[in-house]
Amino acid sequence: MRKNLFRAPVLAALSAAALLAGSGAAQAATGVIDVHMYNGERNVSNPENGKCYNVSNGYNDGRLLVTNKTDRKVKVFVGTDCQGTADAVVEPGATYRASESWGMLFYIRSVQAV
Repeated sequence: MRKNLFRAPVLAALSAAALLAGSGAAQAATGVIDVHMYNGERNVSNPENGKCYNVSNGYNDGRLLVTNKTDRKVKVFVGTDCQGTADAVVEPGATYRASESWGMLFYIRSVQAV
């Protein structure tokens, strides 16, 4: 009987710890992802980890730079919906340039904090 009285509080504490440990995965990154283009920029504030953000307005909208001002890494995709392998992973505080010349242009279509 005494053994069972000890088990209940221990199991309750372990269950609570497991719930708290798992809750961090859906937290948002702190900061802003700046996606620069020829005629302006698109900002994603405090992006949710793992969520895809489509930043394209349409065909050839000229999004060429991503500046990661968050506390997490950011994946950059030239396709929409963060499909396939990331074209780049941008560290916090860094900038990624998708295209260096007019010869072959690549446009950033989606970003994802990880």
